[in-house]
Amino acid sequence: MEREKYLQLIEDRLQQYFDMERNHEYQQMNFDLYAKSKIRSERYFASKKLKIYAMENHEHVFVKKIDVLTGLELNDYWNILLKAAEEKVNPHDEHMSTIITGTIVTEIDPKENVIQQLEKKKYNKSFAFGLKGWVYIRLVAVNIATGSVYYNKRGKEVQEVYSPVLST
Repeated sequence: MEREKYLQLIEDRLQQYFDMERNHEYQQMNFDLYAKSKIRSERYFASKKLKIYAMENHEHVFVKKIDVLTGLELNDYWNILLKAAEEKVNPHDEHMSTIITGTIVTEIDPKENVIQQLEKKKYNKSFAFGLKGWVYIRLVAVNIATGSVYYNKRGKEVQEVYSPVLST
């Protein structure tokens, strides 16, 4: 599968819940696709004036094509995601969660040590003991030539969404 077809596939899968932007620049890095979602839920008692509670869930997706994924490239990409986890989160009483998803698109399988590095990456942070929500980072690397998908622990949650082929 070629890069443009893969990006269109991901856009099609995310379009119902996300606002998307092609060729997005963030922290001096160009991303092929950036998507963001904000979901707000509220519960009321008798009327909308008597709100019991509200909660917000945010997700930011950064998709970038990297020709050859090396340890250095992975670390640079991870540092951008860490920066996003700091800058894109606004913890408040109604904030429940923010998820940062980083997807690396390549046509060559990374070396085994890079795959191991990727699988070990993790970031979780809660605000006010979880009362003002939390943030975590998912990391996924996709080889669009072979259909291989590599991910960290949190990335497993979305591996099928970013897979170039649908599993049966």
